[in-house]
Amino acid sequence: MIQEILKSKKKAFKAAALSVACLLNHEFEVERYRKSREYDPIVGVSFTGLFDFCVHAFGTPWLKWWEAGRPNSQEGKTFKEKEAKFLDSWRKIVKETVWEYCDKHNLRRPNRCTTVQPAGTKSLLTGAAPGWHPPKAQRFIRRITFRKNDPIALACMDYGYSVVPSQSDKDENGCLLDNPFDPRCTEWLVEIPTEVSWANIDGADQIDINNFSALAQFDFYMQVQKFYTEHNTSATVEFRENEIEGLAKAIHNAIENNEGYISAALLARFSANATFPRLPFEPISKEEYLSLQNKVIERKVNNDFFDALNKYDVGELSEAGPAGCDSDKCLLPLAKPKD
Repeated sequence: MIQEILKSKKKAFKAAALSVACLLNHEFEVERYRKSREYDPIVGVSFTGLFDFCVHAFGTPWLKWWEAGRPNSQEGKTFKEKEAKFLDSWRKIVKETVWEYCDKHNLRRPNRCTTVQPAGTKSLLTGAAPGWHPPKAQRFIRRITFRKNDPIALACMDYGYSVVPSQSDKDENGCLLDNPFDPRCTEWLVEIPTEVSWANIDGADQIDINNFSALAQFDFYMQVQKFYTEHNTSATVEFRENEIEGLAKAIHNAIENNEGYISAALLARFSANATFPRLPFEPISKEEYLSLQNKVIERKVNNDFFDALNKYDVGELSEAGPAGCDSDKCLLPLAKPKD
């Protein structure tokens, strides 16, 4: 079973490497871009769902190690060696594949071939954790922002998902609107109950992901940066006030010791897991998840999403789809134009 998984991973990374290597054939019209490519050709093969992969590979003990802060115990050293082995093997597959392609087609070999790009809606809709990051919870409501009457959102509605007005749509008293078809509503939120692939592994849902320390997150991020990424790893480390000093020291040491650190976004986290209505992510219990899934089934009027989409698509989907930024890291209320 393990060998089959390893073979499938090798095929996946090889396919990803070939898909970016062929981009090196592109001829830029702008001279400075052509010069940049000539001096420093780079490509970037990324992945998503690393955290999920590790849970399936190492089981609940790995999660408990995370919960303990990823201490440098004997068990921890073994876990880190295994993480590094996977990451390094994927990096080598990518590099070898890209370089073989370049040699075959007389192209200059890229200096860097691997990265972890910002992971947004596309990966989250597959149920995968974004990039290397832990998910928000084992089960959560994922809310995706669409324009009002967007064809995809209308198809989601037929498919059974709940649609509500956005966080910025309020009445004259400042209360959130409830009816998505209210004339005052300008944007929609499609609510998707989500369960991670490992949520039902024995003991996995007993781990409080919200309590994972900033240092544990930074340690895992640096594993990716050291053993996989040759360019840069998109990272957001969430911290509480009492973690600032320790996190600052960890970042300083990584720079001082030339461990490959480039940059990471830092996001304050509420100690009490405080929230506000209609967040992009809302953690829920297993009971709430099952209840919401049953309601999706009850509301569903079309079991074929593509068919539902064709019902509303009038050939203008190039402008349709999720908002460019609908994560809790960059979702800020916008001032509405005055009438």
